[in-house]
Amino acid sequence: MKDIRTPMAAKSAGALERLNRRRLDLIPATVKRPGFNPAELTCGILHFGCGAFHRGHQAVVTQRAIELEGAQGLRWGIASASMHRPTTPELLRPQGGLYTVMERDADGTRSEVIGSLGEIIHAPGDPLGLPERMANPAIRLVTLTVTANGYTLEPSSDRLNVDHPHVVHDLESSRRPKSAVGNLARGLDLIRRRGGVPPVIISCDNVSSNGQTLRQAVIDFAALRDDKLAAWIGEHVQFPSTMVDRIVPATRPADIAEAAGLLGLSDLAPISAEPFLAWVIENFEGERPRWDHAGARFVSKVEPFELAKLRLLNGTHMLLAYAGAVAGYGTIAAASRDERLGALARRFMLDEQSIGLELSSAELVSDVDRLMARLRNPAIRHEVSRIGRNGSIKLATRIMTPLRENVQAGRTVDIALLAIACWISWQAPDAEVRYGIKPQDPHLSRLQALHVACQGRPEVLARRFTAQEDIFGPPLEPLQLDRLALMLGRLQAGAIHELMADMLAD
Repeated sequence: MKDIRTPMAAKSAGALERLNRRRLDLIPATVKRPGFNPAELTCGILHFGCGAFHRGHQAVVTQRAIELEGAQGLRWGIASASMHRPTTPELLRPQGGLYTVMERDADGTRSEVIGSLGEIIHAPGDPLGLPERMANPAIRLVTLTVTANGYTLEPSSDRLNVDHPHVVHDLESSRRPKSAVGNLARGLDLIRRRGGVPPVIISCDNVSSNGQTLRQAVIDFAALRDDKLAAWIGEHVQFPSTMVDRIVPATRPADIAEAAGLLGLSDLAPISAEPFLAWVIENFEGERPRWDHAGARFVSKVEPFELAKLRLLNGTHMLLAYAGAVAGYGTIAAASRDERLGALARRFMLDEQSIGLELSSAELVSDVDRLMARLRNPAIRHEVSRIGRNGSIKLATRIMTPLRENVQAGRTVDIALLAIACWISWQAPDAEVRYGIKPQDPHLSRLQALHVACQGRPEVLARRFTAQEDIFGPPLEPLQLDRLALMLGRLQAGAIHELMADMLAD
């Protein structure tokens, strides 16, 4: 991406012509354009989840792969589907799927127009439907970024939640599936019945062992409808695991204004991102874009990369989101720049979240230093409210599993307990008033009712919350419960900064 140190003066996006495929020639030379004609793309990839992360990660790498392959690469356009809301398709369709990625750091902004999205789909209103699209022989890959919540799993077991409303709907009727798993199972059933070759299905979400987990969920779903389909999926369909990494915050009005200034055209769907990008993919058989020449890496074993990402970045993100909000910060960058919280985040990675990682001491310190620099990037506004949402389905893999491993090894778990205490505080009915955040969680009503039932008593909060085994797994030991209750009491007293200072002094 080209380096833009002094952007053009921002103009009103509404007063400008809309970014579109016919007017790519109007884009200034200071902004990188697609190295191919997006109108010539055919779609070989079907993607579930047309959100900011997908557009700032897989779509960027795919564009580079298409450019490297030339005319042969034009078969790897992406048919990108929004699973529920129509907002993103409504913004992207008038632009022919084009949008701007603005890479930001302290040195400036580098901008590129992405044209790898060949078609934009709103799944609930799509005349064909995702299963029928998936059964198109031209589709060789199906990728997903539907967030952990979109896998409709039981948090404590990572198996299909058969009581989830979308799963219940899809099991009762296959005409218009609502869940990602239901759409995949229906699409694979169509392919099997027609004697086709199934696409490779690639999860790109922060879910533990994401390929294997998705495979099991799809097989579980299929088995509830047709044992033969479940067996066929198990024998014929590949679900490689991946590790994906890039910080891509939600788009703000200021991003739209900046994109207009850079392009001289109106782009209502731009995104911003950090410069860092990583994509590690388990080897699989079959055709693929030249992702491995465009920034991705194919390996025989993804688990070490995935575990390091889930524990070091994702686990620390949760600490910074929950403790950051309680401490009065609105963004991850601001939270990590707090002297005490930043020091605790670094110690958390080095002393607690590092357990089980295949890294030497020198590699660990280097990775932690790089991660702290990424988290502190002042040009990236990653809101703590966005990072902290749906925590009940993330705690088990990102916080609780390493906590239990540390307890078993006789290591400290104090900072993990701080993250849990702050998460519990987030679920209080008055959290929006106290911390300026509006909690979002699939179990929020249950968690808020727990707060009311506990009447604010720290020891009862600690015991009752951690007894929710579908979220936390087995109950904590008495020593950890006592420490958690002590922290909750200090948070209720508004003493988080003093608590963090005491923890650093220990």
